[in-house]
Amino acid sequence: MSEHHCDHISKDAGAASAPRHAKREEGSQKNPWPAKKKRQVAVLFTLLAILLFVAAAGIGFMVWQQQELDRAAQQAQDVPEAQGSSSPAQEQSGEGNLPENPVDFVELKTKNPDIYAWVSIPGTKVDVPILQSTVDDNFYLDHNADGDYAIEGAAYTQRANATDFSDPVTMVYGHQVQNGSMFTTLHYFEDKTFFDEHDVMYIYTPGHILTYRIVAAYQYDDRHVLNSFDFSKPEVVREYFDSVLSPASMLVNVRDGVVLADDDKIVQLSTCMDAVNRDHTRYLVTGVLIDEQQTQ
Repeated sequence: MSEHHCDHISKDAGAASAPRHAKREEGSQKNPWPAKKKRQVAVLFTLLAILLFVAAAGIGFMVWQQQELDRAAQQAQDVPEAQGSSSPAQEQSGEGNLPENPVDFVELKTKNPDIYAWVSIPGTKVDVPILQSTVDDNFYLDHNADGDYAIEGAAYTQRANATDFSDPVTMVYGHQVQNGSMFTTLHYFEDKTFFDEHDVMYIYTPGHILTYRIVAAYQYDDRHVLNSFDFSKPEVVREYFDSVLSPASMLVNVRDGVVLADDDKIVQLSTCMDAVNRDHTRYLVTGVLIDEQQTQ
């Protein structure tokens, strides 16, 4: 009897407990879904907030970058110009018949002693000082002529080059920037007509005016020229000069009838290519020294 009663209780308990257990399972199936949805919504809002923050930061950087470029352009206008559009040899005084140097290097060097030259190409906006750091070869990659951090940098050479332009090859580096300053307008020489009509470049140093004839402008790879070629060897200089007049490039203009002698001195202005061809390429505008004058 008791055994039967126990069996009966057992059956009743099982029957009674089954619905209760089913209800608990039913509840456990319904409750997690709203929680999951809440978590998903929270994650989506977090991602959206991050995207908005990144977008705002990007816009802010673009605005700041444009302001920096505008500031650089204004500063370039405030610096004494070299007046490279006219022949500097015509500006002479009675003092030994030496022409006046259009660049006030005394004033410039009080602002930054790293300024040692000035380059000017008529018909372009290239009319800027040239600097060389005694500490860091690439300092002026992202610092302006005042020595302040600036995305447009400055025109500069590295210590592998002498500052009197006596090397067989002098490399002057400068950025291409959106506002057209620095070396951006070197790309004018991609146009054959412009190249044919503009063949003079002036470099001013304290006490000297150097006149160069622009003989070639072309796209080149991004190797470090001064580290890649040993210009202390005459045969290397000869080989490089030959490559300047017949570069392996689809984007090239070379002056007809030009010959580079073994003892010539060339200056190459080097800047980056456009966004499409930026990777692993440079644009080089090459001038050969044809005249050197002393100045007051």
